[in-house]
Amino acid sequence: MRLALTVLGSMALALAACAAPARSGPNSQAGTSGKREGRSATDAEPLHATAAADAQGPWRHEASIERGVAFLLQHQNNDGSFGAALPERPADIYTGGVNSFHAFGNASSALCCMALLAQTSGPGIDEALKRGYRFLVSAPNAARVRGDTFYNTWAQAYMLEALARGLADTRLESLHGAMRERARLEMERLFKLQSLDGGFGYYDFGWNLVRPTGNISTPMTTSAALVALRAASDAGFDVPRHEVTCALDYMERMRVPNGAFLYSTGHKYRPLGDASMIRGSLGRSQAGNCALAEWDRTLTPKDLHRGMETFFREHVFIEIGRCRQYPHEAWYATAPYYYYFGHYYAARNLAMLPPAARAEMATRLSDTVARTQFDDGSFWDYPLFGYTKAYGTGFGVLIMSHCRAQLQPAR
Repeated sequence: MRLALTVLGSMALALAACAAPARSGPNSQAGTSGKREGRSATDAEPLHATAAADAQGPWRHEASIERGVAFLLQHQNNDGSFGAALPERPADIYTGGVNSFHAFGNASSALCCMALLAQTSGPGIDEALKRGYRFLVSAPNAARVRGDTFYNTWAQAYMLEALARGLADTRLESLHGAMRERARLEMERLFKLQSLDGGFGYYDFGWNLVRPTGNISTPMTTSAALVALRAASDAGFDVPRHEVTCALDYMERMRVPNGAFLYSTGHKYRPLGDASMIRGSLGRSQAGNCALAEWDRTLTPKDLHRGMETFFREHVFIEIGRCRQYPHEAWYATAPYYYYFGHYYAARNLAMLPPAARAEMATRLSDTVARTQFDDGSFWDYPLFGYTKAYGTGFGVLIMSHCRAQLQPAR
């Protein structure tokens, strides 16, 4: 009883944090207007009346995508990028150095570009898409800021994924040559940070080696890297098989038989820690399942379906982390940034589920994420300097677009 009351209390605090008026600040993407914005994904009442008006068929959230895209178009920077390095609160996440802002900015911009890429041609969309990809091919180099800190793995992974997927779009044909060149460069940089254990991470505290030790490799980062490398392989890039195999082997070692993934390499010595339990691994499990399945390793469509059912059954434990101020402060060490990250890879998993389950899961996923959209059209789950709403809205629109592809395939 005490545990139940404590969990309910944590839920209430998380939902209140999302609903409370946020400070406005110099960066309009991270600040808010002071209005009440956002609701819990478990709220029964739709956030917007226009969303309910779409409910004439299986796909009922086109208005949500339109609002998200409108937010991206309105907040794209003049150089085509998204987000900014302006801090919006004290005690923001440790960076290790100024170059980490290039990593956050490049990764956020890549996610926003993929969100626009998922839309059909329309007023303003094509122009914004081209500006975004022109930024990606000329973006500042996101380098390893210190021996023990390298957030640039995220930049390399999402830049590679965005550039590889963009090669299939004729709207970007004039940029394809530059995109291929930049994608090859990002892939080379990514592999330089592959750890000795085959995984990828973004910290290696206590060491300053050319190649990270892998003491803090994470399935979360490795999943993002593997999905990006799958996209690159599908786009015709020569992706080194040995390195990919090492990364996949790492993911299999980190996967617990119950479907959870250990938080990081070091957690193999304490596999029953909160972060490695099913409830602590919900978002990371969807990403890990996606990485293994897209490379045809280990998992079957039934395994993916079972993982998706677990995701929704235990969803409250990822929901209570959304919009919190600090990483890992929620139950089961849930971090706020697991939220849209996990839902993005869950959305990618939809296409690999048993056909009979796809529509149901796409509906549940889109209904859940639509209710977390803010009144200005943005999505966000974690305050990350001036990139809060940039990366969050990129993820949010991508999630909804993958759901739409299952429920409205003729689009």
